[in-house]
Amino acid sequence: MITSPFPWFDYESGKLFDGSIIGSCSFCRNALDKKATCRAHYDRLKTEAPGFYQCPTGFTSRSFYWRGRLWVQTGVIAFPRFDGREEREMAKRFPNIRCARVEMDAVAEFYSQLDAKEADAVLEQAKLLPQAFHELRKLNAAVLQTAEKELRTAGESRALKNIMSAAELMRNNFDILEALASVEGMQAMPLDSTINLFDLTYKTLCIYEQRAAGRRIEIVQLDGDRVIIRGSQKSFPVIPAVLIENAIKFGLEGSRIELRVRAVDHRAVLEVRNQTDGYIDCTRCFERGTRFSSKVEGGGYGLFLAKQIVEAHGGTIWCRKEGKIVTMTVELPLRDVKT
Repeated sequence: MITSPFPWFDYESGKLFDGSIIGSCSFCRNALDKKATCRAHYDRLKTEAPGFYQCPTGFTSRSFYWRGRLWVQTGVIAFPRFDGREEREMAKRFPNIRCARVEMDAVAEFYSQLDAKEADAVLEQAKLLPQAFHELRKLNAAVLQTAEKELRTAGESRALKNIMSAAELMRNNFDILEALASVEGMQAMPLDSTINLFDLTYKTLCIYEQRAAGRRIEIVQLDGDRVIIRGSQKSFPVIPAVLIENAIKFGLEGSRIELRVRAVDHRAVLEVRNQTDGYIDCTRCFERGTRFSSKVEGGGYGLFLAKQIVEAHGGTIWCRKEGKIVTMTVELPLRDVKT
């Protein structure tokens, strides 16, 4: 749990907690329980860039990310002030909750540096992977580069496109293997990039098209929103790859996989829908090592890994089965919608 000199709001419990130096005042605790505007203030911060914001009653909130979660130092009068009427009134009523913005920035910077150190440790650990694994990556990259070069000079070639698709698929599988080798490391990756979820889903679709065609399955991305999320370019692409690959493995031959990306309120939503006649437990499917069929290859780690990464991005993932239709849904904090 985070330790801050100042009071802070925890999204999971929906409560205010005392800081180690300044305690949260009773006014904030009572207002949070009674005023919908207070809860709306914290919900809004999920969609805003980290920084200083004034709450509806006049206090200062400083939001920042740590380990993929949004944290808010709040319930203080910070200098320099916003200089609103509500803030001046609160400064008079609660003279003991003053602090400097630079001090709140220093706390956020400390956890930012901690994220960076943990990410460096993950990357250092990745260097310890067996040399044979490293050589396979290099070989696969060489195959992909050669196929791309030949396509530019030789023109359209179905065989070369199949080779490129297989090499890109292998690259995705290498990413998944690396993630499984260090799940905790993937969870600790800083969310320091913006990701266009619609474009990423389309790119992943293209990679898996040839594999789906082998089972006479069509993958279709329905019209949606070009939503932008905050995330890690290192770990997040594993999620659509796992969901699409699973939909192909367990899908009915001759059926269709539908992908949809939407903006719903302040959430980005990704849905992957396929048809299957196999059994699936919509709760246990996200547990490590869970398999429901010995006829399908795999160790039962894909959905487990996807869940860990989704939750590290502040989102949720769930499964729903209605008849032969299985829908995997991912919800994430929405950063923006690209027009």
